[in-house]
Amino acid sequence: MNIAKKILVAAVSCLAISAHAYDYSNYSGKFSNDDYREALNMGLKFFGGQRCGDSHNWMLVENPGVTKKYCHTQDGKGAVNGGGKGSYDLTGGWHDCGDHIKVAVTMGSSAAALAIAYDIWPLAFQDNYDGAYGGKNNIPDVLDELKYATDYFMKSFIDDNTFAYYVGFEGDHNVWMTSSKQSEQSVQNGGDPRPVWTSNSKGGPQAANYASALALMAIHYPDAAYKEQCRTYAIKAYNFAVKNKSSHASIPMFYSNPNEEWTDELALAAILLHKLTGDNQYLNDALGYLNNKWESNSPLAWDTMSDYAYYYIIKARSDAGNGSGGYISQFLEKNVFNLHLKNGEKDANGFPYYTNNWGTNKLACGGAIAAALFVKLVEDGVISTSQNIQKAKNFNQRIVDYVLGHNEFNHTFLHGFKGDMTYRLHHRNAMGRNDNPGSNVKNTCDFMFASGGMIGGPSSTGVFSNVIEGGASYTETEGGCDYNAAFVAAIASVVEEADPAPSDAVNVLTDRSYSVYPTTFDDYFIIDMIERANSEEITAELFNMEGELVYRTDLSGKISEIIKTPDFAAGIYVLKISDNNYSASYKLIKK
Repeated sequence: MNIAKKILVAAVSCLAISAHAYDYSNYSGKFSNDDYREALNMGLKFFGGQRCGDSHNWMLVENPGVTKKYCHTQDGKGAVNGGGKGSYDLTGGWHDCGDHIKVAVTMGSSAAALAIAYDIWPLAFQDNYDGAYGGKNNIPDVLDELKYATDYFMKSFIDDNTFAYYVGFEGDHNVWMTSSKQSEQSVQNGGDPRPVWTSNSKGGPQAANYASALALMAIHYPDAAYKEQCRTYAIKAYNFAVKNKSSHASIPMFYSNPNEEWTDELALAAILLHKLTGDNQYLNDALGYLNNKWESNSPLAWDTMSDYAYYYIIKARSDAGNGSGGYISQFLEKNVFNLHLKNGEKDANGFPYYTNNWGTNKLACGGAIAAALFVKLVEDGVISTSQNIQKAKNFNQRIVDYVLGHNEFNHTFLHGFKGDMTYRLHHRNAMGRNDNPGSNVKNTCDFMFASGGMIGGPSSTGVFSNVIEGGASYTETEGGCDYNAAFVAAIASVVEEADPAPSDAVNVLTDRSYSVYPTTFDDYFIIDMIERANSEEITAELFNMEGELVYRTDLSGKISEIIKTPDFAAGIYVLKISDNNYSASYKLIKK
């Protein structure tokens, strides 16, 4: 279904639903491969509804009640707080949640999570649209969505010592209207020009998450010039994080008391820069940050990136020592089996609510991701374990299925999935209203957009209040960047395993030196040089399955090359790229 389609549904009353125990003992799944892929695509496209500025927010474009199809085009042109005065271009990026502020802690962690999901499970992602939701562009949709974040990240480093980490006023929450309409209100109510909060002494963890997302875009985005931009800013963001790693920058609301542990964000950024550059100093940095550190009290979330860091460090150094704290190679396994699975098994409802009432679904998805990371390491032969690997795999899938509707409530928490909008999404653009309605209207509104947003979920006691305002309200019904990033990352492994080679998948094959895309091609494919553009001699040779050389070209001194193949026979080919001291081979398919 078209997830942007506006669907009328019957008015629903405000519900307070108590969960009953749910038996997962014989759990075998419920949804088809097509269902999982549809859910991933919906959850990913939701980020297009979070776009700020003039970046084609489809929730605005497809809302007939919105005349101005953009919002907040003056961000940064007003007052600047924290790092001096000035006027900057801070347009773009993603709105935070069901509101319209822009916050580094959620935007950065969300972008990093999406980029990691693509890096680890690339075949889960397809090319259904371009950046403006037109036709296919041979770029996986996840990279199209990520680019709106990374474009903004590069703007956020005003100079080497000034980091813009927050845009907006608390008054943003005083009005219930689309972002387009809100941008016409007073500044105090979220209108243009919105102020920017900057820092030159704090914000290391936030900047580190920006560095992580930029580093992976520098590896995977299929454009050599943009790769280089991302590489430059990934290093700049990391350097800022190192100089200012002590704590998160102060945020006016909601995120004022984040987890002040900074080692996980810095370690993740460092190990991903090692993956990008091959510089062992970054690996040493990552190991140093995590020395004697182990965050085992929280699932992956906007202020906890530990499990991601453990995964990549284990990939780089499966024997990574961690001082008296044990071994990093054991930490991910400990988190999976001691934190996530243990809690899930003990919960009366068979679901890991943890202890936080705000966004239990995203916390559960954080645990599911950790399980999927662990499974990936075992299946790739990086680590061995005596634990039941199937148990971790089932845990990941059951959380995904819980969100999709295989739960004690018998309704999906992915808004609009399979047409089900019974549960309300606390999200202004998804509701699509401009009249700042009262609670009664919000709680009984007769239509919403099928947005693909993941709804927060039940309280830790198993009660879900299906309301926009009143009662638990946003703690249970809000959605946003970090909610959906957790869901997309959790479901990616399920999709890749269920449907590993869809005909329309676009897999960008990448190593430290070259990237090749699309791997399934019609009339051409592209080679981008990453690290070795200045090598004296670089050659590309294409062989058919009989081992015959069918094409050869010189890539010396180039940064990109389009290989045109209209006359090549359909079938499987092997591309070999060689320079003076290095070679790489890639499997390609001509349709």
